[in-house]
Amino acid sequence: MRRELTALLVLVLISFLNPYSAEGSVSVDRAILVRITPPWDVIDSGVAECVVDAIRYAESTRAVVLIELETYGGYLDPAFTIADTIAAAKVPVVVYVSGGKAFSAGTLISLPAHYLYLSPIATVGAMQPVSVDPLTGRYVPINDTKIINPIVEKAEFYAKLRNRNATAVRLFVTSNLVLTADEAVRNSIADGIAESLQSLLRALRGRNATVDGVVYMLSDLRLEDYSCSIRSRFISLLSNTLLSSVLTTIGIMATIFTIASGRFEALPLALVFLALGLVGSGFSPNFISLFLVLAGAALLSIELFLTPGFGALGITGIVMLAVGFALLPTGAPTYIAPGATLLEVSRYVAIGLGTSLGLLTGFIVYKVIQAKRRKVELFELVGKVGRAIDNIPAGSTGFVIVEGEYWRALSLEDVEAGTLVVVVERRDGLLVVRRYVGGS
Repeated sequence: MRRELTALLVLVLISFLNPYSAEGSVSVDRAILVRITPPWDVIDSGVAECVVDAIRYAESTRAVVLIELETYGGYLDPAFTIADTIAAAKVPVVVYVSGGKAFSAGTLISLPAHYLYLSPIATVGAMQPVSVDPLTGRYVPINDTKIINPIVEKAEFYAKLRNRNATAVRLFVTSNLVLTADEAVRNSIADGIAESLQSLLRALRGRNATVDGVVYMLSDLRLEDYSCSIRSRFISLLSNTLLSSVLTTIGIMATIFTIASGRFEALPLALVFLALGLVGSGFSPNFISLFLVLAGAALLSIELFLTPGFGALGITGIVMLAVGFALLPTGAPTYIAPGATLLEVSRYVAIGLGTSLGLLTGFIVYKVIQAKRRKVELFELVGKVGRAIDNIPAGSTGFVIVEGEYWRALSLEDVEAGTLVVVVERRDGLLVVRRYVGGS
């Protein structure tokens, strides 16, 4: 009896200490799907922010993260941000190359995933960094060891973290090695091949992934699409090198011409172009957002309370507010920042307000243009009846009063003072009149 009791206590103790006990394992049936596919296939700051947000959301709901990839690559810093977040994720992360490629930064963010699957036509690799001339679009390979070595070490760290082939990963960077799906599986880079998302889900069924001592048991996963925020998409749009160069150029030239011509009311609009160009150049969108919101509020206040009418300052203020709220950060709340939900609601309110005021301003401008194009109609006196003040012989001039005003008039007939006259013509500042006959 004592032996049985001792054995029972030992089993209970093991159940508490064993990390794979019931409390140390979780059955997962949801996968948060975030896509890095065309048209948002460049790995930039906006895409990085979206992926990080998706992983944080999955961690809060204990769901698997599934990243669908189809990309030529992107920028190094955002790629490291995504890869580091995947490596430190508190939930399993699966990467699926659904199309024909995941090169460069696409391969880099795939390495720390708990599971990496490729479509049968996919190829991965070609991770040598390049610099891009934004004006010509020319790519120049980078061979500086100060840049290459840290990338190699980081990539190898990700590979070893998930038991992938570190030698092949080094060749991805140093020799631009490219592997097909079959070769990637044979060389322990990828974990398998799946023809579609549904095939991938079937392949994952029954698999386990241990994260921070918790065993995640993957069952029949149902996909939940994750929608990137307006801010993330806007940053991705502004990160395009060509668009960034165009916006910066317009901003600089407009600023110069505005100052040179003395038309300072157009300067804020030039600064909007310059600020948006800086976002694409790597400048913090948070500072740009703060600047645009404050400047837009100031301009709108000046237009509403200090200057008559509604013109360039008001329109620019509306644009600044709308763009500034679109770029507001949506990170976790801090002691000086409102919550993400409030920020998201504020963003939609600002965009709605900006759109409404923009439409109202457009309507006002349309009416002003319409009024300016309308033919000017002067006050017409022809046909009006007045009274002669003087005796005016035929062919002579004298004064008459018409519509309460005194006019010098040329009479076609002899007119005595006090006689009613009718205006028949205006000629060189004179009224041409004749005697008024009732009904004429």
